[in-house]
Amino acid sequence: MKKMLIGTLSVVLMVALAACAPAQSASKRVEGELSELFVKIYDNAGVEAPMTMEMALNDENKAGMLGTADVTFAEGLASEAAIMTIPHSMVLLRVAEGADVEKTKQLIRDNANPRKWICVGVEADQVIVDSIGDLVFFVMSADADAYHKSFLKLGE
Repeated sequence: MKKMLIGTLSVVLMVALAACAPAQSASKRVEGELSELFVKIYDNAGVEAPMTMEMALNDENKAGMLGTADVTFAEGLASEAAIMTIPHSMVLLRVAEGADVEKTKQLIRDNANPRKWICVGVEADQVIVDSIGDLVFFVMSADADAYHKSFLKLGE
């Protein structure tokens, strides 16, 4: 009888704790223009960023930026090193409402080309794809970890 009572109480406590837990990042939404978010990511990364240029993603350039033309999104912006011999690329995408964020991230992971630059590239562990809510983050850079940590701060 005691074991059954303890088991029941344990289940009730776990359910209560789960109900009180904070919402996961999938339900969060990072507000702001994508270019403003890039500024925050670069400013808070704690590393010296290369000189970069931004470009809106569209049907003509998304395959080059994401490795595939099959990714769909509502809005996208890329930040690339202005000098092509520096392997640095960062992309922010807002997926359409109701879109499968995990599927979008996996499609980018599966098709990312860490050697897309002239004569240079990054290692596999320097390619990161993550998200907060509807905002997908994709970076290929020697400082990918620092940029990723800075991106995650946007959700706090």
